[in-house]
Amino acid sequence: MKVCVRELLEEKRFGHVYQPIWDLVNWVPFGYEALMRVSNSEIENIEQLFQQARQEGCLYELDTKAIENSIDHFPFSHFHQRLLFVNIYPSTILDERFASFLDQLLTKYPAIKQRVVFEISETDDEKEIWATDAFKEKLQTIKTHGFYVAIDDVGEGAFTFEKMIEIQPDYIKLDRQFAKELAMDRDKQKLISLFVSYCQPKKVLVLEGIEKEIDLAQAKLLQVSIAQGYLLGEPEKL
Repeated sequence: MKVCVRELLEEKRFGHVYQPIWDLVNWVPFGYEALMRVSNSEIENIEQLFQQARQEGCLYELDTKAIENSIDHFPFSHFHQRLLFVNIYPSTILDERFASFLDQLLTKYPAIKQRVVFEISETDDEKEIWATDAFKEKLQTIKTHGFYVAIDDVGEGAFTFEKMIEIQPDYIKLDRQFAKELAMDRDKQKLISLFVSYCQPKKVLVLEGIEKEIDLAQAKLLQVSIAQGYLLGEPEKL
């Protein structure tokens, strides 16, 4: 069944679950990633929902409503110093309304300053945006407002190392393919070691997709300090 995104937004037929991100050094939760879910299982693939929003001309509205909802339902006061990772599209960041949206968030939720990480989602539809000066300037706006920037799914899709160097994110999230069978794959181990070395001391590396204990052990041996995956915790309501 095809969902009308505008109606979904008006009727607020969506919510969020949160997947823990773990500090492997101190063995405590480091933060949580907010993942959008649609009520009554109207749609299983959230990416399709955002693609539908693009077609309807309301991608910005869906993206910002999702961000605000994830913040509204996250217990910042209960999770002392834990970070909230939220996904965002480059076109949303580039939108002329975005700076005022950040101001509104800080006014309504003052506790979020220095507590929210914007994970930039990559899509083929928006790959040209990354190279524009305007986009890079807007990323600085995010940081000056007291938020952090992460590049998501590094090593997958249209990602290039040039983007990482130019954008200088605070967090680099390695795609789950690097964690899969990590303990048995020497090439992946070498690549992760390079990323660990590159990130020190100003960036934070997050390895996604940890599903086996042996791969978690290998990640710790490689000095990966932050990780995420079903072995460490499934997405759930808080």
